[in-house]
Amino acid sequence: MTRRSRVILVVVGLLTAGGLVLIFRPSPVSVQTATVHRGTLQEITEEEGKTRMHDHFILAATVSGKLRRIDLHAGDAVRTGETVAWIDPAPIDPRQNAVFEARLRATRATKQQADAVAERTQTNLLQAEKDLARARALGEHGIISKESLDRAVTLYNSARQELQAAQSSLQAATFQVEEAQSALLVSRDRPSDLPTPLRSPANGRVLRLIEQSERVVGPGTPILEIGYTPRLEIVVDFLTRDAVRVKPGMPALITDWGGDSPLRARVRMVEPSGFTKVSSLGIEEQRVNVICDFEGNTGGLEDGYHVQVQVITWEGANALLVPSSAVFRSGNGWAVFKVSNGAAHKTAVSVGHRSDEQWEALEGLNAGDEIVVHPSTELKDGDRVKAMERR
Repeated sequence: MTRRSRVILVVVGLLTAGGLVLIFRPSPVSVQTATVHRGTLQEITEEEGKTRMHDHFILAATVSGKLRRIDLHAGDAVRTGETVAWIDPAPIDPRQNAVFEARLRATRATKQQADAVAERTQTNLLQAEKDLARARALGEHGIISKESLDRAVTLYNSARQELQAAQSSLQAATFQVEEAQSALLVSRDRPSDLPTPLRSPANGRVLRLIEQSERVVGPGTPILEIGYTPRLEIVVDFLTRDAVRVKPGMPALITDWGGDSPLRARVRMVEPSGFTKVSSLGIEEQRVNVICDFEGNTGGLEDGYHVQVQVITWEGANALLVPSSAVFRSGNGWAVFKVSNGAAHKTAVSVGHRSDEQWEALEGLNAGDEIVVHPSTELKDGDRVKAMERR
């Protein structure tokens, strides 16, 4: 055999072997891929909530007698001092004078407590105002961070809102004292046939009529409930393990309320005491109420409306984003399949903040890397892959 023949045989053999390898080599696995990129990431804690008017007043009968039928209906507007109901008196037992005197002392004690709370909140507001002025002065010279300045602004706004709430409570306590004084005076001095008016303690709207029809009532019988319309807030009960991440001043979005776009709100307070609530599955859960205030438009919502509340507990503007469907457990850490040169390579990653759809990659990936999303359990390190067309 000549040398040329041997060369031809070797070449034919190599071509045959290469063809067999190509024929019997496993075909590439079709996978979906995504590109790692930088963008804004929000970490959100979400739960159902409802709206409520911040100031509620339940008007009760101050004397025993016959309640006249009330002409108002739920939703009607009322003004401060407006007569909303009349009670025709019944003969009063002299022993009731002692009850009226005790009620007057109790309302005076409540007003004294409200005075103390209002004075304390006024002091807190003055201190917060001083702290804010000091923080702004230090911020202008770069001595403190912007985060510290924002915290001082939040504390000042919270102190101002607490003062408004304390002043509303003081006003309600003042009206209660006046009602108790009137009841005592009426029980002592008025003719037995003089009707007693029941007046609204504030401007607002009738939320519900507890008693509307004519009937005999006793002192303290609830008649109707009035809400102070301009102070609408949102109350939402979070699981305590989620509520620990929620802080006053955090922004919130109100969704699923019936409008086309979310409404903006801000967390005012996380109540200090939790409570037990039974879920729809019959499981006891520890929950705590988080109170949010609207920022601007309330979208026409009223008291007791259902809403969905998303509290933004963290936000990053330049995070390295990875689809959550691409990350899987690998030992005690996390990993992804990175596509390079037509093959999938298992790559360990370190993750940070997370949302439902995207996670923050801290180490292991770079912007522009192609990774496999929804990897199957059969995909192995080094397997050849073929990216499916994206829709």
